[in-house]
Amino acid sequence: MIVKVVGVSFKNKEYAVDRQTIIKKLHGEEQIYLKREPNNRFDKNAVAVVLKRSSGDFKLGYVRSELAGLLSDFWKDYKFTARIREIFKGNEEERISWGLRIDIRKINRNKLKTKKKKSNYNYRNHDRGK
Repeated sequence: MIVKVVGVSFKNKEYAVDRQTIIKKLHGEEQIYLKREPNNRFDKNAVAVVLKRSSGDFKLGYVRSELAGLLSDFWKDYKFTARIREIFKGNEEERISWGLRIDIRKINRNKLKTKKKKSNYNYRNHDRGK
């Protein structure tokens, strides 16, 4: 499902740079992930959209609260992946902020559990250095 990220115009208190500055520099190939925030004082179901960076992860915004509530219901059974689908330009003169749309996919956690595969290698015919 493709969703618009909300809260992109707010500042991150924990970072020196604001979300708009980071979003303006995105190319669309960056790695992002979803992170639950059960201790969020505004919404116990809050799901943050986070940019993974070598210098430290950066919160870009949130999934809207109605969808976050649905995702929270399924969080135990599914893993959610996200990727940037669209970066749309803002207009400073008209006070329109930059924004993001992301593609969220769910994967059944049971399918993630891999069974130990048996090797097809035949040890009996192995040349033991003779």
